Amino acid sequence: MSRTASKFEWNMVELPDGITTSNGNWYHTTSEAIQQYIPGLLKKHEIGKIIKNADHWVGSCNGISLILYLVLVLLGVDAFLSAGIALLFFLFWYYNTSAFVTPVLNAVARLFHFDGFLYVATAASLIYLSMQGVLTATWVGLGLFFLFKVGLLKMLLTWISSKRSAQKATHQDRILNMLLLRYGIKEGLYSGNIQSMQDSLFKTVNYHKTRKKNK
Repeated sequence: MSRTASKFEWNMVELPDGITTSNGNWYHTTSEAIQQYIPGLLKKHEIGKIIKNADHWVGSCNGISLILYLVLVLLGVDAFLSAGIALLFFLFWYYNTSAFVTPVLNAVARLFHFDGFLYVATAASLIYLSMQGVLTATWVGLGLFFLFKVGLLKMLLTWISSKRSAQKATHQDRILNMLLLRYGIKEGLYSGNIQSMQDSLFKTVNYHKTRKKNK
């Protein structure tokens, strides 16, 4: 299964070993596995819509952290202290995103992953700060914009996580797992033991990861 679009639009491709998206995320599951664990879900929500929302949640750590820095410096907080808080928040959100994932807040995650919003908010804030003569905050903001928007910190954490344990579910798999659970509960399609559901999905994740490595 594949979803194609123009060069600048989001798209996804489903392969036997999982689903990959134009945002560079690989989910180690398939529509068949999702249908098996939450029967009827894909009749109510298209697989493309679910994966796209998962992508928004995966990328939200960059946008929220950047906006947090801008809000703090605009409120007069020291630039380096604001940057430190933003970086600490990034780490917190990266490792705990799945705890906050819910279909009800998909629009919020989408906003903080939307390039247009981030570009406009960053440009307007940095221009205002430079006009006010707050140059340190402006330069630190530019540095953080590069760090978060390019996703360097996220890539570093992903690399570190991959080296720790090959059997653990990845950041994006944990997020998709929780999003699927919340969709299932919201639609009344799943009311069993959540931990059992998570264990089953993680077994599927590890199965597809192993298949990919053995190719």
